[in-house]
Parts: sequence; C-alpha cells; structure tokens
Amino acid sequence: MESMVATQSNSEAAPPPLEADDDAPAQGLKGRLGVGSIVFSVVAFAAPLLVVVGLMPSVIGFAGYAIVPAYAMIMLIVLLFAFGYATMTRYVNRPGAFYAYITAGLGRRVGLGGAFVALFGYLLLALPTWIAFGVYVWQLMTDTFHGPDIPWYVWALVGAALTGIFSYRHIEFSAKVLGVALGLEVLLVIAFDTVAFVDGGPGGVPVRPLTAGAVTDGGFGLALLFGMLCFIGFESAAIYREEAKDPEKTVPRATYLSVILIGVFYVIAAWAFLTALGPDGVAGAAKADPASLFGETAARYLGTVLPDVIKVLVITSTFACLLAQHNTISRYGFSLGKDGVFPSRFGAAHPRHHSPHIASMVVTVLTLVTVFALAAVTGFENDGTNAFTIYIRTNGLGAMIVIFLMCLVSIAIIAYFAKNRVDTPARVWKTIVAPILGLIGLLIILVLSVVHVDTLIGAGEMASLLMTLLLPVVLIAGIAYASHLARAKPDVFTRIGRQ
Repeated sequence: MESMVATQSNSEAAPPPLEADDDAPAQGLKGRLGVGSIVFSVVAFAAPLLVVVGLMPSVIGFAGYAIVPAYAMIMLIVLLFAFGYATMTRYVNRPGAFYAYITAGLGRRVGLGGAFVALFGYLLLALPTWIAFGVYVWQLMTDTFHGPDIPWYVWALVGAALTGIFSYRHIEFSAKVLGVALGLEVLLVIAFDTVAFVDGGPGGVPVRPLTAGAVTDGGFGLALLFGMLCFIGFESAAIYREEAKDPEKTVPRATYLSVILIGVFYVIAAWAFLTALGPDGVAGAAKADPASLFGETAARYLGTVLPDVIKVLVITSTFACLLAQHNTISRYGFSLGKDGVFPSRFGAAHPRHHSPHIASMVVTVLTLVTVFALAAVTGFENDGTNAFTIYIRTNGLGAMIVIFLMCLVSIAIIAYFAKNRVDTPARVWKTIVAPILGLIGLLIILVLSVVHVDTLIGAGEMASLLMTLLLPVVLIAGIAYASHLARAKPDVFTRIGRQ
C-alpha cells in the first residue's frame, strides 16, 4: 500500500483543510445533533445487547477469563486510533469519514478505493443482518407467542421498509428512535450486571480477569479478534459532521465518549457474566449452547420471564443497529453523489428533512431486493436456517474489511500530519504518537483475522480465504475507476473527497 501511495502525483496530494467547494449545491444535510444523539447512533451501530447475548458467550467458551483483559485492550487500541481520527475533524472539514480522511492523507485514487471498500464492507454488515432480524422476529412470533407461521423474509422486508421511512426523515427522528431502543437494552444488561455482582455468583466475584494469568490464557488472541468486532461502528460518528451542532467539538467528543462507553460496558458485562457463571460455568461454557447461555444465566438472577424479554430487546437492538447502518451507508452514497462519482441525484438533500433521501431510497430498494434474493437462494424457508449461515459468514468478512479500513485510515492520518505538521505537544500525541501506536494494534488484529479467517467467516479455510480476496478486488476497482475519472472526467476527479 505504501508503494501505491508513493506513486501518487503531487497534483493529487491532499492540500491543507478545505471548506466546501464554491460551486457545490447550497442545499445540503443539516441538523442540530449534539454529542448524545451522535453517541446513540454510534453505540446502536455496535448493537451492545446482540454482543452480550450472541457473541460474548462464544468468546467465554474459547477464551474464559481472558475476555475481560481482551476487551480492555481493544478499548485502548481503538482509543489510540480515535485520537488521530477525531483530530482530523478539525483539519479535514468535510463529510465522508473514512472516504474523506483517506483522500486527505493518501490522495484521490486511494481515497476513492477506500470509499468503495467502505461501502462494500458496510453493505456486507447491513444487508445480511436483515436475515437475523427476520429470524429473530419469526422465532418470537412462532415459538413464544405461538402466532401465525409468517416467513422470516416477510418480517425482514417490513423492517427494511420501516428503516427506509425513518432514514428518509430528518436525522434527529432516527436519533430519537435509536435512543429509546438503545436505552432499553442497556438497562437490561446493567440490571443483570448489578444483580450478578451483588449476589457474587457461585464462586464470588472473580479476580482472575484482572491478573496477568488471564492474558496468558490460550484464547487471548482470538478474544482480541472477536472483541474488535464488538466495536465496529464507533467510527461512524464522523459521518454525521454536516448534521452536528458544532462538528469540530461535537464529533471528537462523541467519538471518544462512544469508545469509552462501549468499552466500559463490555468489560463490566463480561466480568458480570463470568461472575454469574461461576468457575464451573466458565469451564463448561465451551460445551454450552451459546445462543441460550446468557438468557438462561440471567433468568437465574432476574426471573424466568427474562428470556422472553431478551428476545424482544434483541429484535429492537437489531433494528436499531440496522437503522444506524442504513444511515451510514446513505451518507457515503450522498458524499459520493456530491463529488460526482455517483449520479448527482445521490447528493441531493431533502428540502424539508435535510436528509440524504435519494441515497436512502436507493439503499432501501437495494435492501428489499437483497432480502428477496437471499430468501430465493435459500428456498424461501420459513425459519431461515440456511439463510442465517449466510449472515454469519458475510458479517465476519464485513468486520474484517472495516478493520482493514481502520489500518488504511491510520496510515492516511500519519501521512496527512507528516505533510501538515502541528507543533503543540498535545497535537504531536494526537497526530503522530497515538496514530502509530493505534496502527500497530490494528495491524495485529488484522493479522489475527487472516490467521483465523476460517474461525471468523466459517466457510472452510480455502473458501474463507477466497472470500477475503474480494477486499483487494474492490480496492483496486476503486483506484482504477479514479484513474479513469482522471483521464475521462478530470473535473470529477478533482472533486473526489473535496466537498
């Protein structure tokens, strides 16, 4: 990648901070999002209840007490990344997040390649997750309420349509929806944590997670990898730059706060989970059913009705996650539309809602078509058993892509501030030292994802490796398209990442 960057011509190197282009449309995204609203969107993207219910039991199964220091380590790595990422907001004052920052640091060709990879990764995370949403609703309606056997894909289509309606409207409407959904799931986990710690569990509150012995457990490396998946989405704070009250302050604060809240939430929840399981439960977690482990454990402390409550809140958590992902993808499409890379209609903002309504409608249609196609490919089964396998595998690949993007952004941040030096000691930490340390940590996670690619994706070692080849293909396609624009449409090429 560095050799690729070295070939970029001086004419495409990103200049110091730019305001919006003079000839850009006056009508754009607008909003009054404060720190809290952006944090709701970011944390909802991370889907904390889904992590605690769905992923955390599996991590405890192969990592045991190492899960706690692993989450703490990931929080530190992500915070180091966030220092440079949030600082870029003050100097690269344009929307687009990964797209804008990679362009600013590594040039337009790599920037557009990064934008294509970002869109690809977020679509891989979002579109198949509608399978999970539909399956969760189907299970609730048939197993719990004994209602009509309506297929999973019908519920998924209804949910996708609702998400499209919410995203079409003003961003503050989505923020309120996300705030309610997020609040309910967080309260449930906090209640569980509190009761588990007060009760002490079968063996008392364990201290092993706080010792060096936990780090030396055999599963620590895998716990780091899967712990990173739990933080995916925190980077979306920068995508709301145009809709924030005071972006130079609001976006960095929301980014830092999101990372800290997510990290502390997971560390405490994991520790409480270990407490509630007790030594025998932790030892037997590898043989337990991960899908029901949290519900069964929590029911012993909060009542037998809790598993049904969890089923409902998992659905609202999944919907909130998908709404946040939809908003992020729509804003990438909006940025590329304003730059002329996508049709200009993508860059149109609604005259009243000031939302990326055209880009949002395109994402909605794409979602509906994809859900129907996935249902057709898997035989229109009611329970979604085969379709759920697709969700698991594509989410693993999507998460790997976001980790790769974070590495690319770290390199871009370091390159940008190497060309545009800032002298104060605090800025040196945020623009050089922290990004370098964060990049080292992220590269370790990326290497772990490649080494354990079959564990992450689960399609078989060779098939999983072949799936990862889509990443460089998409990156090269974006770079090649930018080169085409440089020859065929130089006016569009010069606008890449420069709204």
